[in-house]
Amino acid sequence: MPGPTTTNNSTPGPSLAPPQLEGTFLYLSELLGLAARGPSGEKLGSIVDLLADAAGAYPRVSALRVRQGTRGEVRRVEWADVQEWDSRSLRLRRGAEALGPLQLHTSEIPLAQDVLDRQIVDTDDAKVERVNDLHLLRARGELRVAHVDVGFRGLVRRMGWQELVDGLVRRFRPASTYLTREKLVSWKHVQPLAAGSPRVRLDVARSAVAEMHPADLAEILEDLDRRERAVLFRGLPVEAAADALEEVEPELQRELLETLEPGKAADVLEEMQADDAADLLADLPKEESAELLAEMEPSEAREVQQLLAYGEDTAGGLMNPEFLRLEPQFSAAQALEQVRSQAETVPHLHDAFVVGPDGKLAGVLSLRDIIVAKPEVLVLGLMHEHPAPLNPDDPVRQVAEQAAKYNLFSLPVQDANGRLLGVVTVDDVLEKVLHG
Repeated sequence: MPGPTTTNNSTPGPSLAPPQLEGTFLYLSELLGLAARGPSGEKLGSIVDLLADAAGAYPRVSALRVRQGTRGEVRRVEWADVQEWDSRSLRLRRGAEALGPLQLHTSEIPLAQDVLDRQIVDTDDAKVERVNDLHLLRARGELRVAHVDVGFRGLVRRMGWQELVDGLVRRFRPASTYLTREKLVSWKHVQPLAAGSPRVRLDVARSAVAEMHPADLAEILEDLDRRERAVLFRGLPVEAAADALEEVEPELQRELLETLEPGKAADVLEEMQADDAADLLADLPKEESAELLAEMEPSEAREVQQLLAYGEDTAGGLMNPEFLRLEPQFSAAQALEQVRSQAETVPHLHDAFVVGPDGKLAGVLSLRDIIVAKPEVLVLGLMHEHPAPLNPDDPVRQVAEQAAKYNLFSLPVQDANGRLLGVVTVDDVLEKVLHG
């Protein structure tokens, strides 16, 4: 077990590789198990791990973990004490006095313990990989983590079978890409997922994950195991978590939401589209749903509660109360300004719904109608009657039939008095029809 965490004040010394090795690479698996020797060549122990300072873009190896004897105590050796090294041997500047107490500085990662065999997110290709080895760069007396090896050859190397397997491939499949193409991921594109080691979850990598397309992020969450999925999801900013939650299956939505403390869970629900938040809360136990609604901002909670009053397989249950809303007397220029001002809160800008002072639906027009119109033309002269307004209790099948019949992207939902309550979009209809 690691010792106490302390602040890292050590400065790496000029540990030297032979000049011909400067700027070359080696693998972590090639260093693990090597003998650590003193100035006279005496064996002090065997390397069992490398500690790297995760503060930079490419972590610098700051210390070694060395085991004394077969089952002896594991000790810490500062990188400043390394005199020379290559893939066959490592010599220290000092003898046994270089073996210090086992401790872990604030920003350090034990590479073998916390990274090898862990799942990572490759933020460049947006997929989950498993770490088989680490690719290290020798530069100016330092050793830095440059790449993660996620290829089959890396696993073969770790198991000590590389010479045998390489020989067989050269003999029977000499043209195989196994021999020429390493599967390496740059460390800067890596989001490590070590559920038991918060040290590994770097802010830079977490930011890169948050910037992924929600569909890619949702696919990654589905690929991870339950524990690592929770680690990644809890580390996401609220907006990214909400976007991802809207993309995953309902069962996974509930699982992920339950990994958050109530305050953050409520923030995520507020960031989601109201209809999606209502669907999610409807699937939770009533007590849990009520607790989260109580944590939400009152205005947001009221909106969601109104949707919860409708059956989930009805137009009312599918509609979103946030839609592009215009007034009949707006000019096309004013309408375009409204599009810009409402864009942050309205999920879809395909259609604009014209609402009179009494809250009743007056007509509809497309974004294209607004853009191509002369600036002074009134919305009243651009709009047309919607062919298929819905009632809140209309079943999903009827909504789908109307959307298909009139080739509509969105359908308004109005109450018995004609007041506009919300809008159902075809993507929500398809989701309900396909997945129930």
